[in-house]
Amino acid sequence: MLPISCVNCCFNGLQYDTIGTSFGFCTEHKKVLLSPSETTCGRLLRKDLLLPSARRQNELHAQRYTPSAVCSLRTGSPVNGTHASSDRADIKLLQQDPVSDSIVNYGRLGTKIASLAQLKVLPGPRAELALLSLGRTYVQRCIDRGGSWKSGLHLMWWTGSRLAEDPRIDLADLRVELSISIARQVELAKWALMMLRLTFVSDVGHHASSSKEPIRKLADLPEEAAADTNALSASKLRLWIKRNGVKRFDAALPESRYERLSSELSRAEGDAG
Repeated sequence: MLPISCVNCCFNGLQYDTIGTSFGFCTEHKKVLLSPSETTCGRLLRKDLLLPSARRQNELHAQRYTPSAVCSLRTGSPVNGTHASSDRADIKLLQQDPVSDSIVNYGRLGTKIASLAQLKVLPGPRAELALLSLGRTYVQRCIDRGGSWKSGLHLMWWTGSRLAEDPRIDLADLRVELSISIARQVELAKWALMMLRLTFVSDVGHHASSSKEPIRKLADLPEEAAADTNALSASKLRLWIKRNGVKRFDAALPESRYERLSSELSRAEGDAG
């Protein structure tokens, strides 16, 4: 996986590392990505980086690639009909799959949070991958528009509730062929998905960093997990999360506080309506 390609962009919820489909879908440009390892654009938000680094890399990336079109990774020029498709027939085929359908519908007619809620209840790692990827972009966009970290409150709680869950990776969830054992491919896919959970939690922690909220203390969670486990091992990472990550999360956002903040948000939304 090329880290600056569409495969590794949060706006493409269909793929990450070895998980997903062979094609992608960009929720920004509303295009099916036919060869996403060969394309990119100036809006790239890397899945594999924590928020501060992802932002810095985005600024650098936008100096070479326009944010207004899907571009060739090699030349930097818009692909102009190749490598990406907005053909209605292609999109309809994509929508036959429940996860892809939620991704295609993300943001259409103001349905971003509805699409995220649909992904939350869909089973399997592909749905969780899409939820975490698009969740990162959703919270970032809310912050950019003057919102607070609380725009990610429910996504944060949903992610925390499955933080130490063992991802169930089926062979159909693997999108690439590698010259390593299938067992090792599954292991790496599990590791990547669990790290993506921690990365989303870290994002919200960074968004809360200017406040006195306990959530801000979760910003360094993925770095601590990587340093302490020191291996691409799903079993070691899951054990670390069970022993350390869950405890840290529960201390920062206990259920009683989540319920109180949820009630406050509901009242604020009611007043705004």
